Amino acid sequence: LKQRSDSDRCELQVIDIGDQPHLAEHFRLVATPALVKASPAPQQTLTGANLVEQLEAWWPRWLRAIEDIAEEQAQRQDSASITNDAELIRLSDEIFRISQEKMDLEAQLQFKDRLIAMLAHDLRNPLTALSIALETLEMGFDSGSGESHLKPELQAQILHHGRTQTKAIDRMITDILQVAKGSHARFKINPLPLNFVHLLNTVLDRFKRQFQAKAQQIEMDLPADLPQVHADPELVRQLLVNLLDNAMKYTPGEGTITISALHRTTQKIQVSICDTGPGIPEENQQRIFEDRFRLKRDESTEGYGIGLSLCQRIVRAHYGQIWVDSEPGQGSCFHFTLPVYS
Repeated sequence: LKQRSDSDRCELQVIDIGDQPHLAEHFRLVATPALVKASPAPQQTLTGANLVEQLEAWWPRWLRAIEDIAEEQAQRQDSASITNDAELIRLSDEIFRISQEKMDLEAQLQFKDRLIAMLAHDLRNPLTALSIALETLEMGFDSGSGESHLKPELQAQILHHGRTQTKAIDRMITDILQVAKGSHARFKINPLPLNFVHLLNTVLDRFKRQFQAKAQQIEMDLPADLPQVHADPELVRQLLVNLLDNAMKYTPGEGTITISALHRTTQKIQVSICDTGPGIPEENQQRIFEDRFRLKRDESTEGYGIGLSLCQRIVRAHYGQIWVDSEPGQGSCFHFTLPVYS
């Protein structure tokens, strides 16, 4: 037994019960000599004249039990290691996510700072023009007689100019307030039965003088039976203003802007606004609807890079789609869908 315990690294203790009688009660011994296997559990006691034979039979089993315990411990360690690795991966992913959020927040803060600076700069032009219009009207007004010395045609022109500048200021503020809500904020829409053609004509009247100034032609292909849409009038007005302003901006003098619509399905109408401008590179045709994205050719020009992003958010708020078809040098066509009122 001593040889086996030495070779298998097992501990053997030989105890005289006469010296330690309390162990007989502890191990519940009824005969001596006895062999007690105390560990690993369960405890086992061998007694009798054939202890050696019994030991030969049980020893391999005890060794297998020790090996099973060692293997189980190793598996627990491996499992703990796997758990630790999984936790490390999870923490790494969380750190990466937080880092990305931090970068996005920093980019948003920088963008808003830039917007504030651009807004302060851009507001000066329409405010100055509006101030000059008001001062001109005031100078032509005779406080004594209560009449104006300005010709009616000039008065009407000045008033129209003032209204145009007021609308420009209002549009700048509206765009900025929408962007301030964040790119993930949803619009609160108030959908109503809407005559799209009537709204379009109202918006086109707003651009009439600007189109004339650039000698741009407007061509329209609108079916007489185009159904009413179920949409928020103010948001759709903003959508049209942004797209028409974009088309007017990129269409050269004496160019053509085409507006068409079709009853695409029983649930949707499709509207297309096409220009004869420089077009959009294919690799940028998806990105132009992102917040703050601007084409390289536009980086030196005035603007915020938010107009098309707002258009996309307005269309999506109405469960529609917006996309662009364009080829460099051949202009661009912006298409969007709106739900039909039924």
